Amino acid sequence: MRVVDSHLLRAGLASFWSYSGRVFGLGWTFALIHVLGIGSYGQYAVAVAAAAILNAGIDNAFFVRSLRLDEARYERERCARVLFGIAVAAVGVLCYLQWFVAGFAVVVAAGELLFNTYKSRFLRAGRPDVTMRFDAVRQLTSIALGASYLYLAADPTVAVAGALYLLPYLVIVVLCLGYVPGRSPAFPGGGKEFGLLSAEAFVGGVYTQGDVLIIGWIAGSDVAGYYSVALVTAIAISMIGQNFANTYIEKIRDADGHLSSAPSRGGIARVGLITGASMAAVGVGVLVWGGADETGWIAVILSVFVFARSVDHSFIVVLFVQKRDALRVRATLGVAAVKLAVLPVTVASLGGVGAAVVCAACELLLLAVYYRAVYHSPVAAPLDREVVT
Repeated sequence: MRVVDSHLLRAGLASFWSYSGRVFGLGWTFALIHVLGIGSYGQYAVAVAAAAILNAGIDNAFFVRSLRLDEARYERERCARVLFGIAVAAVGVLCYLQWFVAGFAVVVAAGELLFNTYKSRFLRAGRPDVTMRFDAVRQLTSIALGASYLYLAADPTVAVAGALYLLPYLVIVVLCLGYVPGRSPAFPGGGKEFGLLSAEAFVGGVYTQGDVLIIGWIAGSDVAGYYSVALVTAIAISMIGQNFANTYIEKIRDADGHLSSAPSRGGIARVGLITGASMAAVGVGVLVWGGADETGWIAVILSVFVFARSVDHSFIVVLFVQKRDALRVRATLGVAAVKLAVLPVTVASLGGVGAAVVCAACELLLLAVYYRAVYHSPVAAPLDREVVT
């Protein structure tokens, strides 16, 4: 019981800091819409969605391997991660001078890569409560800088507000520079493993954030803005499931990925039901409050997505440590292909509500695939080796 309580306590603290950051984020969303309008916020939302896709593609191999490597190899790959992140950030700054959406996306992707590098030490130890606290502090600082400009400047623009929002990443760059001296940088795994992990993350990013890009393309930035508000809230609530799963990382790694070290099915299901019900309550609250009915219905529908995604986080952690990378890539690619094929039709006819239905259905499909992989096609210790490390 003490072990369970410890995991729940750390997950609860991590979720507290996560939601503190999300509350700040909602304030930032309000400020952007209030001062610049829903169209400018839609531009910002598209840039953030693109950043998530790009960051997933360039950082996932480093991220996943940092959870399962021995200490010596971890430090070498961490060194390479820092050097790579700085190079990408430099490219992003150059892009920013010409095009806000592309530049912001690249700089955020690089900044989050470096921030993940700094937080990796704590995540390896199963301390998402610490990493989420860092996230909240960074986000509060970014929002304070950007929002101050929005309300104090005579004629604010989204580009300048975005530049101020990015400034705290400079501090992260300085902190990460300490990981470079005295270490020989190492490529994250062999070519096959790197390709699998990068492909999985890129496809996963498209799967998660592609909705906003497609809505912006077909229905316009206003509809993309409304949908993005609901999707950001859904992802934030589902983070409880990720935080819960992350508290088991060290334990699962020490047990070579054996299921006996993973969270119980009952615990996983309870977390999923709690998060799904919370998202449904948000949607109902928006509908009762009035003024944003489309967002309210989108939120209610996405409560199914939140339930499934919260559960999936625990399955993904087990599959990470078991090194079943090819399985995750196939699953994500297959479901993403279905989603992207159906979305344009549903968005054109039903707008954001149609996108929410497709989003929820695809996450349930992914849940079924992962559940079967974890419980009906488990690996026995010692692990199978889908990739060469």
